[in-house]
Amino acid sequence: MRYRFFYGRSDAIGRQFLRALGDPNAYAAMMRAVWIGVGVAVVGILAMLQFVASVALRDRAQTWSWVHLVPAAVGTRVDAFGTRVPMPLALRLVLARVALSRGDLVYAREATAALGESRDRSALEAEIAERQGDTAGAVRAYLAAGDLAGIDAAVARLEAAGRASDALALQMEVVRRLESDRTQIDALAQAYYGLGRVTQTSAYALAPRSPKRRPTERRALDAYERALRLAPLSMRYLIAVANQAINVDDLAKAQSTFERARDRDPTSAEPLTGLGDVALRRGDRATSRAMLERARAIDPNSAAVHRLELEVQP
Repeated sequence: MRYRFFYGRSDAIGRQFLRALGDPNAYAAMMRAVWIGVGVAVVGILAMLQFVASVALRDRAQTWSWVHLVPAAVGTRVDAFGTRVPMPLALRLVLARVALSRGDLVYAREATAALGESRDRSALEAEIAERQGDTAGAVRAYLAAGDLAGIDAAVARLEAAGRASDALALQMEVVRRLESDRTQIDALAQAYYGLGRVTQTSAYALAPRSPKRRPTERRALDAYERALRLAPLSMRYLIAVANQAINVDDLAKAQSTFERARDRDPTSAEPLTGLGDVALRRGDRATSRAMLERARAIDPNSAAVHRLELEVQP
């Protein structure tokens, strides 16, 4: 019965189609109608996507743009609608980023969830987690995106906002996660270097005579040394260890590390100015001046050279 019912309804259409096949004019007219219908549908879909995109991006539109005439309530409905309709991933990615920039975490999270697995999605998830105070989630997403620069930027944003403890917590979480996967040695070394820098920054925030300052500075030195053990040829880590050794008054370690850096790169002025600083702290002004002259011959415009010049002046 179902078959005969279906056949009965479609029989008239079938007869028209068969007649069109035998009549070139009728067939051409039918195909024009089909293509017109397809064209109208495509234009309608593109128009809908354009409307959704324009309204979603209304915060970035010119002041004279028509989208500013759209009521806020309509804009909110369009935002919600945009997460439920199929659209190009590139457009959805843009909409998610715009929502995040204006602080709409709900829409940003929904738009991000609609994206396929990708580095862009992980990077967005990291920023959303960071905004929500989810340190572990932010680190997990940043690492999934392979975005170590993003982690550094996130730490810098927290420091700039005066959230030093959150910045330190974020960097410690990075180290903890990378320690569980020792295949990323370079990334782990960079994470320890970042931990040393953030820890030393927190030490600078303490009063000079605070009982917490010196232990904090030693933790920073320990982090730098861990980075150096993982990448023993890194000039960046060598200089960091040597400078931090000066901060904790370990002049022997500072000298030996600056000497390693000098041997590693004889064309760098920084190890020589460091050795000059160590000599000056020991009261050996003649050696300090000699190191300064050697460093000045390599790079007279170096900031380290200028600092030592000020220090050795009588």
